[in-house]
Formats: sequence, C-alpha cells, structure tokens
Amino acid sequence: MAFNLTPGLRRRPDRPAAAPYGPPAPPSSAPGDSERVGTAPNGEPLYAAQWYEEPRAEMLRSYLSTARGPGWGLIACRTAPDFRVEDCVPLDEYPQGSQINRSVLAAAWEFRVRPPRRGGESLVGAWVRIRIDYDLRRQP
Repeated sequence: MAFNLTPGLRRRPDRPAAAPYGPPAPPSSAPGDSERVGTAPNGEPLYAAQWYEEPRAEMLRSYLSTARGPGWGLIACRTAPDFRVEDCVPLDEYPQGSQINRSVLAAAWEFRVRPPRRGGESLVGAWVRIRIDYDLRRQP
C-alpha cells in the first residue's frame, strides 16, 4: 500500500474536469510567500499546505483501512500553533463515495503542517489545502 502525500493539487485521475474550489487565486505578492490556491469555506484565502512533518505511511494506513481506493482526498484546515491543524472540512474526493475524505479528516489531528507565509510573516490561523493520495499498490 503506497501513499503519495501531495499538499497541493498536481494531477487528478481521469474524470470530467471540475472547477477549483473558490475564485481564481491572485499571484503571490512577494518572494517566499505561500501559494494561494483559492478561497477557504469561510471566504478567507486558502493556501497550498507545506508539510512540517509528513505523516507516516503506517499512521495513514490505519485510518485509510476502511476507505475504498485507489483515489485521493482533499481537505481544507485552519493552521494552529505547534504546526497542527484544526477545523478541517472536506473539499473533494475521488472516487466520489470512496470514504477517503472521511479517513483523511479522522487522521488530520495528527498532521503537522507549516503555517502559510505572507510578507515574511507566519500566518497561524490561516487555511491550507491538504491532499492525500491513496494507492493500493504494495511498497517493496
């Protein structure tokens, strides 16, 4: 069982194209700023997540054991002190009804994500988008 930990969107499995969540993001305003990828569920900016510490495959496996993969889950979370996340909500999953997002939301309390940066400042409390890819292939 393999996991691809992709904080931002990179490639979707073949399926009809869906509009991204929220309006188009404006370009970053300064070098080192986090990439804005849309709008959070509450209307605030949504940034691409960057891992502080990637979740271990063993940890994810325990949560994803009831999901039907392969596929991916995409969630939005508010960053919290100590590189934690809170208030996570589902954005999308593939395939629909696979329960991958349910599993990713259950695991989110263990995620360690860097808060976004804007103008050299760390934005603890800002929203980030996290994608977890779930692949059923066994790793050697």
